Amino acid sequence: MLNRILIDSQAFTAKQETLQGNVSLNQLDERVWTHDFTDLSSSVAYTLTGGIDKWQRPYLTLTLSGCLPLQCQRCMQPTEFALNENVRIVLFENEETLDEAMLADEDLEGMLQEPEIDVFSLIEDQILMALPFSPKHEQCGNAQLEANNQSKPNPFAALAGLKKSG
Repeated sequence: MLNRILIDSQAFTAKQETLQGNVSLNQLDERVWTHDFTDLSSSVAYTLTGGIDKWQRPYLTLTLSGCLPLQCQRCMQPTEFALNENVRIVLFENEETLDEAMLADEDLEGMLQEPEIDVFSLIEDQILMALPFSPKHEQCGNAQLEANNQSKPNPFAALAGLKKSG
């Protein structure tokens, strides 16, 4: 968590600045890397761009990409998760206008505008929202697991026999 990047949100959005870089998982907060990652040295590329929308509201656009090494919850072997996120976060001066806007547009991503915003916190939040609840291979290669599942009798087979005899 060394070398956090702080931006002046008002100046960043007004000047329509852009910030790009890479961050490794082990540089992020513990709440991110305590997930089922198999390699904390993996990195995520990010681009943060500021701007003003047609309603004169400041916003930040955050784009994340990378391959995150997670642990498959079926076979407990490594699996790759392709992270490709693009989110626009509209900044509001107070909670009242934020709440009104969020009620009017359920797809809106919004947050309170603060004098300083920690870029890594934005990245961490977006990674956490993107991670699958239970990562797994599309075609899990654990032959033993597949064999065990196929050799078990269907627990409802006996019920089907009772239904026919009744």
